[in-house]
Amino acid sequence: MSHEIDLTVEKSSPSRLYIYVIGIILIFSSIMRFKGLDTESMWLDELTSLWAINGDSWEGAMSNWLSMVGMGTWLMYFWKSIVGDSDFALRSISVITGVILVFLVAEFTRRHHDEKAAIIASSMISISHLAILYSQEFRPYMFTTTFLWIALILIRSQRRLNIFEMIICTALLSFVFLVHYVAGLAVVLGLIADFIIRIISFIRTKYDSKITIERNLKKYLKSDSGQRLQICFSLATLAIFMLDKIRYDSGNTGHSMWINDTPRRPVVTLFDYFVAFDIRGGGITDLAEALWYFVLLTPLILFLFRKISRKKQLQEETEWFIWAVGAGSMIVVVLYSILVRNLWVSRYFVFSMPAWYILFGISISRVIDLGIELFKRFNKDVNLNVGKNIAIFLSTLFILNSGYWLVYELEYYEQQGRSDFKGMSIWLDENVDENQDDVFIISQPYARYWDLYLDRMGSDVEIDTHTRWGDVIIGQVISILDDEPSEVIHIRGHKKNMWGYEDLSLVLNASYELSESHYFIEGQIDVYRLQD
Repeated sequence: MSHEIDLTVEKSSPSRLYIYVIGIILIFSSIMRFKGLDTESMWLDELTSLWAINGDSWEGAMSNWLSMVGMGTWLMYFWKSIVGDSDFALRSISVITGVILVFLVAEFTRRHHDEKAAIIASSMISISHLAILYSQEFRPYMFTTTFLWIALILIRSQRRLNIFEMIICTALLSFVFLVHYVAGLAVVLGLIADFIIRIISFIRTKYDSKITIERNLKKYLKSDSGQRLQICFSLATLAIFMLDKIRYDSGNTGHSMWINDTPRRPVVTLFDYFVAFDIRGGGITDLAEALWYFVLLTPLILFLFRKISRKKQLQEETEWFIWAVGAGSMIVVVLYSILVRNLWVSRYFVFSMPAWYILFGISISRVIDLGIELFKRFNKDVNLNVGKNIAIFLSTLFILNSGYWLVYELEYYEQQGRSDFKGMSIWLDENVDENQDDVFIISQPYARYWDLYLDRMGSDVEIDTHTRWGDVIIGQVISILDDEPSEVIHIRGHKKNMWGYEDLSLVLNASYELSESHYFIEGQIDVYRLQD
């Protein structure tokens, strides 16, 4: 006869200890995400988002987006209208939703497993390199992920939703579906997994063989599972209306020409982004690889756990849903990359990232319970509440270890590895006279990435707007040759080594010489002057 551990899913009010611990984790998460928020310049992708919403209407913000229908820029437009256009204010939408996401991970895990798992999962995502990185960018990834997991918490709740919750859930899932394709993939996988789990549970527990199939179907549709099916049909209708747009974007190589080949070990590579490329491993394995081995063991952990405790039916175990969203997203993206076009980008997995941390939390909690059960065989007086203390200890250890690596070894807050458009714009504002008639400025790539900073500074500096992506066009050269400005300033940013021209010596005539060069993070300014 198997031993039982009291692991009733904690749907009631959380314990006081849990509230204190989660409160501390949320404070820590806020510090890690607000720290240095406006220190580093916005990089090209952030400035692309800002450019998209820089018009006078939300319609223009939506039309300026490259894929789907621009729901992300729609929200970002209104956020900018409310909080202002400073780097700190704009990025704060990601910080706030990033901290909320930590709480959502904790609550999802607590409601579907226990407080130990919730503490572990939330502590791990609080120090996640990928979670912090995209909580500090003016991009749609973090708030979209937060909206997705609010909806998934409602979807997976074991009760009927009221009308307000139904509207919120449908609206959030629709919004997420329209922001990004991989976010839409997570929505589809989550809904399919929930539907399958509920169908199996209904057949095993509520299906009445004494009545007709039609009556059983009516019984299903009137239950909370029927509510979820209504949401599925709503999203399916939306997907049908979006089919032409999805097909068009799927065949447009402009969305993927910049994406590298899929990594040889895609899950380990993703986990490297989770743990900030922590290579410490004593010559055996690094942390990302260790997490991958642990993920491979999660089915075995679930199997062993069910030998000692079966509080749920097999299909109701949380791992099924989590595997579907987390591992399912990875499998589909990898297969799509192999069969159609490259799609594997680390930030595209931000949407399914919470699933991995929930899986870590639940599985580690199960290991703790297995250890307690084993210890009980030798000491029957063991206090089962010690498991929560073990979870707090392990979480503290993980935060301290990963936090030290992130801050001091990786030097995350001092890296500043992306193009310094802000610094270059400040240099132009300080060094170019207000009367710019005799100065010609060429940019690579488009001028708008510097103009966004110059405009917010109130600067009068004007950059030639005819540049193509990465090229100096013949029209610009002709203008220089005809007008003979006394200065030609060449500014480059965003992976400047990719462009064909290291300088303008090949296109300017012998009357010009390189007078000075100024170097920035992933950027450079060269000043050419007419010789006397």
